[in-house]
Amino acid sequence: MAELICTIKEFHKFVGPRIRNAIQTLTKKRKNELNHICQMCNQKEELEAAHIKGNDRKYIIEKILEKYLVDKNREIIKVDLDEVEQEIMSAHKPIDKYFKFLCAKCHTKYDSE
Repeated sequence: MAELICTIKEFHKFVGPRIRNAIQTLTKKRKNELNHICQMCNQKEELEAAHIKGNDRKYIIEKILEKYLVDKNREIIKVDLDEVEQEIMSAHKPIDKYFKFLCAKCHTKYDSE
């Protein structure tokens, strides 16, 4: 059991990249199932997993971390890393509820709207 005590900001800085990579792995199968067809422009392109607005990765992580706050004023959390990582991954399922699969151009357009 690896336990971590840090601020939410530090969690994003040090653990966030690992979570981002795990989510990319999680969404890879779905991209292939879609035969690399963008869900906005219907063109065959390399797809990117775009979090559906209102459910971005940082928001999901912070909602989960709220229950691990040990000092709300300083936003300090205490977590079991394996446990919290599994919670975060589970919170991204079902995949189609949390992601759109878009080409790079459409992903940029979607995020800017």
